[in-house]
Amino acid sequence: MEDTGLSKTEAQACQKELTALIHELKSIEAAVLSSEDGLMVACEDKTGKIEGEMVAAMSASMISLADTLAGQAGKPQVENIISEAESSTLVVLHAGALILTVIGQPKAQIGLVLAAAKKAAKGIGKETKKFSEGVKGLDILKDPEALLERVKKEMEMMKKEK
Repeated sequence: MEDTGLSKTEAQACQKELTALIHELKSIEAAVLSSEDGLMVACEDKTGKIEGEMVAAMSASMISLADTLAGQAGKPQVENIISEAESSTLVVLHAGALILTVIGQPKAQIGLVLAAAKKAAKGIGKETKKFSEGVKGLDILKDPEALLERVKKEMEMMKKEK
């Protein structure tokens, strides 16, 4: 997987959010988290049929186009994109600075899938807050509070892994 700019701890937290999401509803088959430039951050798939990297790239393109279209209507970005097809139900939405794509079974109750996706997106946004605010790489050295917070999170995750 390519470098998305997330720390190892942030990437692990995102993976946990996706795992919880796909187990929340029987009708959710897969979830893919990507960067705005289409790089896959995490993928969870009950079916084993999803090509995560392809879904990540297409979802980034789709939401970028939708955001541009929303801009024409005076909105900064879309809330979500919903697609219902014979083969699946699809929800794409912003998750902080990342993009969450949820793939559901055909004829899934879209309201339940959307609610679960929004909950996961909110959790992902919180887990990657400093990333989404642009505090990454060497820039974090300029923000002592962000650096301290990141070190605390990393140490906490290391303790849990042991």
